[in-house]
Amino acid sequence: MKFFFYVLLIFAPVINSMERVNVNHAGEERSYLLFLPAVKKDSYKLVIGLHGFSGSASGFEKETTGGFNRYAEEQGLIVVYPQGKYFYPSYEMQTQDGSKITQTVYSSSWNHLGPLIKNNKEVKICEDNSQSALPFPSCSNQNSCYWTSCVNDLDFIKTITLKIYEEFSVDKSYVMGLSNGGMMAQLIGCKYPDIFDGVINVVGMQPHKLSCVPESPINLIIYGGLLDKSVPPISIKSSGGYYYEPIKNTTSSWSSKFNCKNIKSSKITSPFRSSETIYYNCDNDVTITAIINSEAGHAWPGITSNEGYCRANIQSEIIYNECREIDKIAGSKYLLNRLFDQ
Repeated sequence: MKFFFYVLLIFAPVINSMERVNVNHAGEERSYLLFLPAVKKDSYKLVIGLHGFSGSASGFEKETTGGFNRYAEEQGLIVVYPQGKYFYPSYEMQTQDGSKITQTVYSSSWNHLGPLIKNNKEVKICEDNSQSALPFPSCSNQNSCYWTSCVNDLDFIKTITLKIYEEFSVDKSYVMGLSNGGMMAQLIGCKYPDIFDGVINVVGMQPHKLSCVPESPINLIIYGGLLDKSVPPISIKSSGGYYYEPIKNTTSSWSSKFNCKNIKSSKITSPFRSSETIYYNCDNDVTITAIINSEAGHAWPGITSNEGYCRANIQSEIIYNECREIDKIAGSKYLLNRLFDQ
């Protein structure tokens, strides 16, 4: 009996065991978390997971996606969780007794706006009184609507991905993200359809009239919550004063570009109530899928908005134990299984 117990300890898969990798990219110190499944394979699927605005690499795995490494272990996936550029701004706030205190916050993001706005500076993506974020200290050319960092995240993600290709036998690769991370994931799919096989964009509608379309076919799943006021999936102004491209416009543009011949709409009730529109029989057999959850807001499917983010006063940019552990991977399973079947 004791021998059997030791065998279980030796051969039990180690879930949520990740390695931090530090790199210097374009003169910037950057990092990412690397998850490798316990069971070795001849070839792997690679998934890049991008956190949302002011999120963290560890928080995306542990909280945002409901513990994605559990699913990754089941499927034998290699997963990379890059960390967006971050800083710790301070600002004064007034307490209930009228006194003022200095509050330090954690701010991180992906620069999806720079490449989209570069040649479209005349496009208005927010109101003049929008709730703009604190500007990154190294970004001198930001306007009031430009709330992300200004580093070259496109090349950062590409460099990481190609490094994994060099070190492991990867047969397919995918990129997914939440909110600002979803916006970045879609941009990566647009710029590198020759590297990635599919994109999952969760509650990350790109700026109105600036939603990108790749030059060559790539699978896309874009998901939105009908109750989302921060980044709404339909044609309404966001609560922060920003304008975003509705899901139906994005999927229509992609399906038209890839000559999709058929469209199918349906209602689903499990694992969440939503409407789906699928474009298929497209060039290179790609599939474009739009999912709108009628009961959800700004969160990963299956996760409520109050549990999907780290709760530390100052989030760690990478330290794993700073984030709560949530075991809710039904939404992740649904999205990834759909993508892998395409």
